[in-house]
Amino acid sequence: MYRLLIVDESVNACEQITQRLDWAAYGFSGIMTATSYMEAVGKAVDFMPHVALVGVHLGDRMGYELVEQLCAMGLQTAFCMMSDVDDPALIRRSMQATAQDFLLKPVRAEELRAFVERVLSSDLHSSLPSAAGEVDPVLQVEYTQLSKVTNRIILVVKNGFRQTQTLSSIAESFHMSSKYIGRVFLRDTGMKFSEYLMAYRMMEARKLIVSTTEKISNIANMVGYAQLNNFYIHFKNYFGVSPSVMRGSGPVGRWEISDGASPALDSREEAAV
Repeated sequence: MYRLLIVDESVNACEQITQRLDWAAYGFSGIMTATSYMEAVGKAVDFMPHVALVGVHLGDRMGYELVEQLCAMGLQTAFCMMSDVDDPALIRRSMQATAQDFLLKPVRAEELRAFVERVLSSDLHSSLPSAAGEVDPVLQVEYTQLSKVTNRIILVVKNGFRQTQTLSSIAESFHMSSKYIGRVFLRDTGMKFSEYLMAYRMMEARKLIVSTTEKISNIANMVGYAQLNNFYIHFKNYFGVSPSVMRGSGPVGRWEISDGASPALDSREEAAV
């Protein structure tokens, strides 16, 4: 879970920031506020925030001085400066102090949300699913072109596609909102999570079908399908041919559809099961 520190000489400004977003939905379990430079230093050392929103003016000190001091102390924090004035000199000085953004007060929810989502997307510490330069089999793009959030989701799929997987369960394990990571995944891939999971299972099934003599019913189970008919439907819709035709063991299978009934395998498909 993430920790947020809000630093501003105005108590009201601190309170407004705490109410700007649903911080829990983004995985923030703790929020602290400070209204002075020294109070912020003391709380930051104990609290070790992942994200800090810092007012430019803190009494007789400057917010970017606070950022520099906390960085020098070794805090791994993503900083965003807040100011009443759009001063290019202050913006440059804040960026030199390693602040990642500069927002004008009163801070707008959409701008704050964009900063938080950008930080969480780029700064989550996780390994890529594969080496740099390797292409995802479903998306046909390099993993380095995807955000770390999306790479983490793909890593979970790769490691657990044989089991039941939902975006909600993955979000819970990430301590993040399912709506948020679903939105990031769709933005990066152009696919919903459920569509990617199905496609990845189809790719794995095809490898097993063409490279082994394992029964198709077993392969369905091996890639996470409890219902064989569902597997056949998804496979044929995805590749345009049935599993047995993909294996080259028989003619194109047919579906027998009855009103309100599940598709059934014809006798030629049953022979391959």
